[in-house]
Amino acid sequence: MIETPKGILRLVALSLLSRSSLSGRDLSEQLSIMSSGLWKPSPGSIYPILSSLLNEGMIAEVPRKQGNVRRYIVTSKGKQELSKLQKEAEESIVRQLGLLSLAAEIIGNEDLKKRIQSIL
Repeated sequence: MIETPKGILRLVALSLLSRSSLSGRDLSEQLSIMSSGLWKPSPGSIYPILSSLLNEGMIAEVPRKQGNVRRYIVTSKGKQELSKLQKEAEESIVRQLGLLSLAAEIIGNEDLKKRIQSIL
């Protein structure tokens, strides 16, 4: 019923890269940790997002110190995009909670509905 929202990986990548430089593998591992193992995007999801963000000037590649691992960090343009995406995500979360409240009502679970509405 509830799926990973479109664009969430872009938001998460910019957010994590605004905190520290990460490789694609690091990004995937951080997401897995943050979601308690519920979500670990594959390289087929991570690397196209990184490529797109790099091409758009949202992130930059950090000079390589050791080995051949590419690490990225958010740019000032990426920070502006992150701010926009955070606001959009907050609005989306409120809408989704409203729909979950409706779903709880439909299935006849008033306690769940009240708990959801207490978040709103």
